[in-house]
Amino acid sequence: MFGWQHCILLCLAAVCIQPALSIKASFERFEQFFGNEYLDFALRVRKYNRTAMTLNGTIFVNQALDNTILFATDVFLSRLGNQQFQHYPLHLPTGGLCDFFKHLHEEYESVIEDIVNVPLLDECPITPRAMHVVDKLFPVEVLPDTLSNGLWKMVISGTLNETIVIRYMMSVRLTDDYMSI
Repeated sequence: MFGWQHCILLCLAAVCIQPALSIKASFERFEQFFGNEYLDFALRVRKYNRTAMTLNGTIFVNQALDNTILFATDVFLSRLGNQQFQHYPLHLPTGGLCDFFKHLHEEYESVIEDIVNVPLLDECPITPRAMHVVDKLFPVEVLPDTLSNGLWKMVISGTLNETIVIRYMMSVRLTDDYMSI
C-alpha cells in the first residue's frame, strides 16, 4: 500500500492530528517587587483543579495614574523550566498606563474581559479603584505561534523620570497539550 491510498492515509492523519496538537499555558507565579503606592497587585496563582492554575486577587490603583509612568516589558525563557532564564527578544510596546490599557483593549481583549472594574478603552487618567480577578485562566489565544515549550517570565517595569518606581512579574509554563481524538 504505497500508492495513492498511502498518500490519502497520510493526508487524513495530518488533518486529524494537526488540530489535536496545541499549546497549553498555565500560570506559575505572580510577584510584585515594589510600587505598591501606585499599583498594588494582591494577586496569587492557585490550583483550580487537577489540570489548571488560575490567577486570583485584586489589583488596587491607589492614586490617579496617567501616561507619566512609562511601562516596558522584558521577556525571559527557561527552556527546561529550571529557572535558568535567557532574555528573549519579545515585548509589548512601551507606553504610559493609559496607552497600556488601550493596547490591551485593542489587541488582547481576552486578557482583561473578565476582570471586574477594569478601566474603559479611553479612560485617562485611571482613577483609584479595585479591580478583581477571579479564577483567570491564561488566555492561550494571545500567544504567538512561534513560542516554544518552557517556563516564560515577563517582567513589567514602570519608570517615572528615568527611575523605576513599579516592577512586577508573572511566569507562565507552556507545554504541548496532546488532546485525545
